[in-house]
Amino acid sequence: MSIFNCYKTQPDGYARFEMLGKPMEGEFYRYDSFDDIDPKVGYIRPFDKVIRQQLIDNLQTRQSIDLQRFIAKDDLIICDAYVTDKHIQSPYQIVIDRFDFIDKYELVTDQEAIRSCRVDLLQRQYILASNLKEPKETMDSINAEYLRWITPCYEPLRYERKWSTKHREGLLRFGALVVIAVLAYFHFR
Repeated sequence: MSIFNCYKTQPDGYARFEMLGKPMEGEFYRYDSFDDIDPKVGYIRPFDKVIRQQLIDNLQTRQSIDLQRFIAKDDLIICDAYVTDKHIQSPYQIVIDRFDFIDKYELVTDQEAIRSCRVDLLQRQYILASNLKEPKETMDSINAEYLRWITPCYEPLRYERKWSTKHREGLLRFGALVVIAVLAYFHFR
C-alpha cells in the first residue's frame, strides 16, 4: 500500500465476494502505485469482525510478531484485508480472485458490522498518526470520520430538562393542593 494512502478515511468502494462458499462483503481499497495498474487490484477488508481477527492472527503467526510492533504506515489497511491480485500479495495474505464491486446502497451487511470495521481502521490510523506526530489536518480528518461513525450509536446526555423536571415544584404544589382539597372534602362532609 502506498504511504500516501495510509490515512485514507474512506474506502474506494465496496465489494461482494465468496469465501469458502459463504457470501461476504467488505471495503475495497485500491492499490496505489506509480504504474498503470488494473483498478480491481487492491485490498478488501471484510466487514465480519471474526474474519478480520483471523486475518490478523494469521499475519501474527506467519510474521512471529505482535501486530502492535508490526504496524507501520504501509500496513494499516492491509493487516486485516484480503488481497485481490497475487502480484501484491504478501506471504500471509489470501487472494480473492472473484469479486464484484457494489454500491453502498446495495450492502446487505448490518450497519453495526460496517461501523465496527470502519472504527477499527480509524482507531489504528489515529494511533499511528498521533505517534508519528502527523499534521493537525490529518488528525482532524481521521477524528471527524471517527465521530461520524461513532455518533449514530451514541446517545448523548440530556442537557435540557424535560418538561416534567422543569415544572416539578409546580406539579408537587398542585398535587399537594389536590390532596388537601380531597382530605378537606371528606373531613368536612
